[in-house]
Amino acid sequence: MIREQLGSDGFAIVRGVLSPDEVREVAAGFDHLLAIARGGGDPGTAQFVMDADPFRVHRVVWCGGADARLAALGDDPRFLALAAEALQSRDLVQIIQQAHFKLPGDGVGFGWHQDASNRRYGTDQWTDVDGRGSFVELAMAVDPMTPGNGPLRMIPGTHRLGFVADPETGAVPESLVDADRAVDVRLEPGDVAVFGPFVIHGSTENTGDSPRRLFLQGYALPGANRRVYPGCGTGVPRRA
Repeated sequence: MIREQLGSDGFAIVRGVLSPDEVREVAAGFDHLLAIARGGGDPGTAQFVMDADPFRVHRVVWCGGADARLAALGDDPRFLALAAEALQSRDLVQIIQQAHFKLPGDGVGFGWHQDASNRRYGTDQWTDVDGRGSFVELAMAVDPMTPGNGPLRMIPGTHRLGFVADPETGAVPESLVDADRAVDVRLEPGDVAVFGPFVIHGSTENTGDSPRRLFLQGYALPGANRRVYPGCGTGVPRRA
């Protein structure tokens, strides 16, 4: 089912991957990260991308490096099974584990882009070993993701364009962005959005009154990545 949805739309939604109790543990991990960001602890091997004044956290890269609860989910069989189905391989390399914070009024948003740009697709740091991008992203909602709090927005079918972003800037040509076709990805806590590296997506800022936090994990096929990432180097081998 995931493969069919990825083929038709470029993304798929899987409901209830984690239980409510497990989501509360993830939320506690995010609270810990936020305390670190405010100056209350040791970042470990995580990288905090943030602004000091006014304070806001854009994302925490390799967030498990600062919180063991989040680190343990990197090889959780449920996430690995989703990645394995998407990539059609039990052998995986984890290169992404991020905490994305969107707190009410913090102004954090992400313009239209393809994740392939962040993977350095089109450079000598990435090899598309399967011809389909060789990467999958799993984005799990920690809070309800609604139209008012800056949800992920996907443009269905744009994955069929292949890699169209500028390899140096990551900019997607405006002529290829039909915002009228974009759909809000609505998730409940514990739900996961699965998407490949070519679908064009983005998100606006949180104008609601509650947080919109996402826990992201990304997996590549062996042999695809040569980029060095904070916390994990060129990646951590996993097997589904």
